[in-house]
Amino acid sequence: MFLKRIALTMVTVLLFSTSALAGILEDVDWLKAHKDDANLVVVDVQNKPGSYEKGHIPGAVKVLRHVDLEGYDRYPPNKYPSLDQMTRLMARLGIDNKTTVVAYDDHHSIFASRMLFVLELFGHDTSKLKLIDGGIKQWQAAGNSLDTTETKARSAAPYVTSGPNLELVVGWSPVFRDGVQKQNSNVVLHDARPKPEFDGTKVRAIRGGHIPGAVNVTGTDAANNKDAQTFKTVDAIRAAFVDKGITPDKTVYTYCHSSDRAAHAYMVLKHMLGYPDVRIYEGAWKEWAALTALPAKSEHWINE
Repeated sequence: MFLKRIALTMVTVLLFSTSALAGILEDVDWLKAHKDDANLVVVDVQNKPGSYEKGHIPGAVKVLRHVDLEGYDRYPPNKYPSLDQMTRLMARLGIDNKTTVVAYDDHHSIFASRMLFVLELFGHDTSKLKLIDGGIKQWQAAGNSLDTTETKARSAAPYVTSGPNLELVVGWSPVFRDGVQKQNSNVVLHDARPKPEFDGTKVRAIRGGHIPGAVNVTGTDAANNKDAQTFKTVDAIRAAFVDKGITPDKTVYTYCHSSDRAAHAYMVLKHMLGYPDVRIYEGAWKEWAALTALPAKSEHWINE
């Protein structure tokens, strides 16, 4: 019976990963062929202000990570947008509930993943969410041109949503209960940050270190080819996580510094590997570090 369960789990993972990979990831050739499709919006989420104006994929609308994709009326502001902010953003971008949204960036799909996660959080049909493998770098590598003029968004019907799906996110309390105190043995806590941040040698908040019990797998190292910024094979990505005990039978709480890398990990684990239960601690290390009564491993204070 035990071996049968293992076999069924492996088959399920393989089925999920194959179909999910085809569903979320598309290459630049697909984008070139489909970018002018009806009710399809291409979203540029390049990292630095001014990047869009210097060059973007023709027809793409602009989204700024630190303006559009964080909750400026929430604390800490690295949390995801509020309902009102979300609906106004959709109106500005020309996105309605039936729109296929294609996101890309210039930074290993980290910020494009945040864009897509925000859409999923507010109930967008995930079959209409697309991530461009390798982003703008691969677009240019394929010999395609860039545009420097701003794209005027099309008109769209009002975006209808009842609000965020809170089953996709967790707060610090469940993380403390399940990840630190281990009250739920089925939960694995994943830290998606680079190792120096996990080890506390690079401090980007009031204190550095990591949440006790967390397992460190830097998502971009595990999933992306560094120079090309494309994604590795499903088998290679899966091995990097499974080797650290992050397996599909677990409920995965993933976090990072400010919920960007966690969104990338979410896309990888859920939509590429087919993990059924992945949730983001959206307060992230920024919040945990500021709540100084909460414990930390490898703790280093910013003034040390």
